[in-house]
Amino acid sequence: MTDGSEREATAVTVVRDGKLRAAGLRLGDAIVYDWGFHLDNRPYEQRSFVLLDDGFQINQPVLFPAEQQGWWYCDLVRVIDHGSVVTVDDLWIDVIVGPGDHPYRVLDLDEYATAMQDGALSMGEATDGLIRTQRFLDRRLNRRHDPQRSWPDFPPASITDLLHVVFPQDWSLIDAG
Repeated sequence: MTDGSEREATAVTVVRDGKLRAAGLRLGDAIVYDWGFHLDNRPYEQRSFVLLDDGFQINQPVLFPAEQQGWWYCDLVRVIDHGSVVTVDDLWIDVIVGPGDHPYRVLDLDEYATAMQDGALSMGEATDGLIRTQRFLDRRLNRRHDPQRSWPDFPPASITDLLHVVFPQDWSLIDAG
């Protein structure tokens, strides 16, 4: 797969929260991967995107209620990029993004503060996470005097070529034992 600038998508493996391994594709500073789960004896498939430059993972949750279908759930994440393997770990702060005529919503700052207090995040990691969150909000969502009530760059242009890309789906849970 290539886009107008002839960037080539490359295969990667995403390890999510140390619990899931999934095949994905990297294109520029974004990664797409699909994964699945069962809930109430029903299978679900979810597509997620990792924004490497932002340190955020975003998706449109398949379990959102009907009135929120098409909305986005954004997670602050720690990304460790080893080239062909990318590790993504959730870092508590979340942002829900609906249509441009709705405000976005920041969640779980209390959980982030508890993680800082309990030592799950070093001072440097905590500072970096807050800086990246503010940068994500400013770059993607914060708007000044916008009569159109649209997001400046959301969903990010970097995932446009990955929204509907077809690639081999392969995911599995990682055995903790």
